[in-house]
Amino acid sequence: MRWNPNPEGGNNERDDYVHEDMLKSYKKSTYAWQPDMEDKILRITKSSLGTFDWCPQQYYLQNILGMRGEEQDYHIRGSNVHDAVEYWWKAMGDVVPAVLELTQVGRKEQALSLCIDTLPSPPEPYVYGEPEQLRLWVKWQFERLQHFDTETVRDWFPVGNEAEIHGTRIVTSSDGKDIPIHMKGYIDRMFLDDDKTGTVLMELKTGKWKDNKRANMRAEMQFYRMMLEHSPHMEFLPVVAWGWEFPGGGINGGVGPKWEYEKVNGTGGRYAPKTVEKRLTRLVDAHLAGEFTPAPLLKKHDTFKCEWCDLMHECPYWKVELDEES
Repeated sequence: MRWNPNPEGGNNERDDYVHEDMLKSYKKSTYAWQPDMEDKILRITKSSLGTFDWCPQQYYLQNILGMRGEEQDYHIRGSNVHDAVEYWWKAMGDVVPAVLELTQVGRKEQALSLCIDTLPSPPEPYVYGEPEQLRLWVKWQFERLQHFDTETVRDWFPVGNEAEIHGTRIVTSSDGKDIPIHMKGYIDRMFLDDDKTGTVLMELKTGKWKDNKRANMRAEMQFYRMMLEHSPHMEFLPVVAWGWEFPGGGINGGVGPKWEYEKVNGTGGRYAPKTVEKRLTRLVDAHLAGEFTPAPLLKKHDTFKCEWCDLMHECPYWKVELDEES
């Protein structure tokens, strides 16, 4: 079942977004941008860029034509876990004093139980593995809490919880055209780093973890970093580190739960900017040329990506394949 425990279905801060110029830019942006549109600009999100990189034709069907497949179990699980976590961070403001008091007198198990009990309870039981992921995720936050006390616990909380971010910038196409874009997204969590000199971005995922996902995760985090750097949100800059949480990382053949953190001046920080910039250029080039060629094969493999696509029946690649077979 799909359930959102947050008032009005989301973060109330979204209703008070103060940067009017960014909202005006967002309203004139569209995924379906074409070069002859004088009053529109191209909208790009982390998800739309990821879809294009996976398969340009899927991007065309989903983002430009607006086609949607059936809602899958993993969609529901992801939404439920994200909404529960958003709620939990807000609710913990009233609970943390008691948690710290229990911890200080050596009653850590009871303190952890109090944290877990603060998770919202759906009117009907979750059915897609949400409780297991949420409990492990809360244990991770509880372990991190052990490094804080009543004087410093404010720094344990995120400075951004499902924060809405808008930014604008120019992307230069392969043939030298400058194309304005609007970047938009909700960053799961942002924290102050240990030195309080910058921000740590943290992404929550409910799918499986494989080590070969690291490059894509870095690219996603770099997209967020780039979006912040081209936004009016100076309060979240500089971004000095990022990480990702996969509490259900062992699902569907994954190697197991994963919580990873790295400085942006490390390997991820060096290479992710180039990767994201190239992806943005390819996306702009495709819009300028009006070409969104199907990419059915996995890179470096001969197996099909298409089994993960709900729009396969609309894809020209498969229509040609079926015509040839008949």
